[in-house]
Amino acid sequence: MKYPSIQISALLLTLTLVQPAFCGIPRTMMRETAESIMSKFGKGTAGQTVEELTEATAKVVTRYGDDALPLVRQSGHAGFTALESAGAKAPDIIKLYARKGDEAIWIISEPKKLAIFVKYGDSAAEALLKHPNISDTLIGQYGDDAVNALNKLSRQSAQRLGMVADDGLLTATNRSSELLPVVSRYGDGAMDFIWKNKGSLAVASVLATFLANPQIYISGAKELIVDPLVSPIIKSIDWTPIVAGILGITFLPFIVSSIAKAFSAMKSKKKS
Repeated sequence: MKYPSIQISALLLTLTLVQPAFCGIPRTMMRETAESIMSKFGKGTAGQTVEELTEATAKVVTRYGDDALPLVRQSGHAGFTALESAGAKAPDIIKLYARKGDEAIWIISEPKKLAIFVKYGDSAAEALLKHPNISDTLIGQYGDDAVNALNKLSRQSAQRLGMVADDGLLTATNRSSELLPVVSRYGDGAMDFIWKNKGSLAVASVLATFLANPQIYISGAKELIVDPLVSPIIKSIDWTPIVAGILGITFLPFIVSSIAKAFSAMKSKKKS
């Protein structure tokens, strides 16, 4: 009869010791986090109270662990939303904040950037942070190829890549997007060459020549031949009306003079 009593006493003692550790300090930290969020960000669009934020924080900690606390404390309501929308990738967001600190909040708090990070991972986050206001659109259009290219470029080269993309160079032909892997391999040198030859590289035949061996052109060992650009244009032009127009303009004064003399001669004959 004594053994059950001893077991019950031991269980109660264990609960007494564990209770403060589970519901004391952690719960206090959760409420402090909620109060900090309320102080910095207000009630949010949902109009949450401190108690509701405390419960939301507790759920996040239960699901993702204590490492989630600094994230939601610094990012506020956006942090909760990001974790919820990321689904299975939510731990990656927590890890991103652990690595990048407050820099990561810039990605976490903007849905478009967050979606890019969730889809393409840490490399995309690096590109977004390295080249703000350039990476979003390029990665959205060209995915991993854009991520890899942007991470190899300096600020100036990334700006140039954004400009040639806006001008349509990367969609000029069926193979134009293959310029991005070239940039990711050769970095600023490739982008410098593309920038200087962007007009020629918009033509399929010239682009194919470059893509066959880009290094030889980027290094300057061989010049990009632009004849394939000129020849099709010359052959496609109907020169007949152009030549006729040039001849007409050249001989117009002589023609006018001849007509005037003919009229003058006709008048002289009528008078006589």
